[in-house]
Amino acid sequence: MCAKVVAITGSPGTGKSTLAKQLTDLGFQVRTVEAIALEAGALSQQNGQQEIDTSKLGSWAQSGTETCVIDGHLSHYCSIDAVIVLRCNPKNLRQRLTNREGYGPEKIESNVEWELLGGVWSELITLHPSANVLELDTTDQGIEIQTVVDFLENPDLAESVEHSVENSIDWIRLSFAAESI
Repeated sequence: MCAKVVAITGSPGTGKSTLAKQLTDLGFQVRTVEAIALEAGALSQQNGQQEIDTSKLGSWAQSGTETCVIDGHLSHYCSIDAVIVLRCNPKNLRQRLTNREGYGPEKIESNVEWELLGGVWSELITLHPSANVLELDTTDQGIEIQTVVDFLENPDLAESVEHSVENSIDWIRLSFAAESI
């Protein structure tokens, strides 16, 4: 059981599972959002696929002394203390998702648009405005694991979602700035 709960979230293809594996290898307790959904009674079958009822994820609670990390693009719907947001330039993300099995054109476009608009931030500002946040760009480089470990060990040193959202990665603004150079 855990006392502090930290979500790893971001669009599919941004590196959440890769980061989760690295943290597991370092001895952190990492759980998938699907496992949490199963415990919370938030899983159902829709059109032959498993669906997660995000409204039920918020009722899930963990207790204990060990930090718990939840891996998944819906993990920020859980009751959390802090959040790691992984981002990737939409052009690069499109390529990553094109190479991923089970991702057709509509699913790819939907996820690329969500990343372009910074959709996860709109959910975070509503769900967890006071949660501490670490945003990382995974476009061209791997994740500096020590930065993540430092955040997990001292999340109170980071700014809250409501104080970070204005400085979050804005792919639209960045693409216009690049075009004007």
